[in-house]
Amino acid sequence: MKPLLFILLFSAVCYAESSVKEMPWPKRVCEFPDGEEFSFVSDRYEVRHHIPDDPAIQSEGGSGGPIIELTLRDRQSGWHTTFTTQSVGERLLVPWHGRPQIEVWSSGGGGNWVRELYRYVDGEYRSVRIDDFEHVPHHHNQKALKATLPHGFHGRGYPEGDPALYFIEARLPTP
Repeated sequence: MKPLLFILLFSAVCYAESSVKEMPWPKRVCEFPDGEEFSFVSDRYEVRHHIPDDPAIQSEGGSGGPIIELTLRDRQSGWHTTFTTQSVGERLLVPWHGRPQIEVWSSGGGGNWVRELYRYVDGEYRSVRIDDFEHVPHHHNQKALKATLPHGFHGRGYPEGDPALYFIEARLPTP
């Protein structure tokens, strides 16, 4: 009985993980404003974006982007949460299970970029999917999925030339 239960649970976990990797990217609600310190309202949610006060947390940033703190507050219920991540740009996405999803971009260096999908899961925002992109396609007629950085890009502007980025792979974060 136990081996059968293990097989069923393992299969369910593998299916859930593969479905997150293969699902279409959630629809965009809005771009975050330019800058490092701001607040905005979208529908019933207020979003606050700022650099953490703690210098030790600030120092964790690097070429991938600064460490930012995002606070989301439901203006109707009063629910709120805060999480910290490294980012060069963000977007607000359609809700998942009643809470907004967040798209967070960071630089991997050498023309590589990372797009993460954050969802509110088990009482906190967590990265549930990581998509890797590159600025230059592997060959001139590459027909891979393309994406662009959020327009805010923390005041840096787009990389040289075409702002399109070429998809490499989707992966799941390690716990």
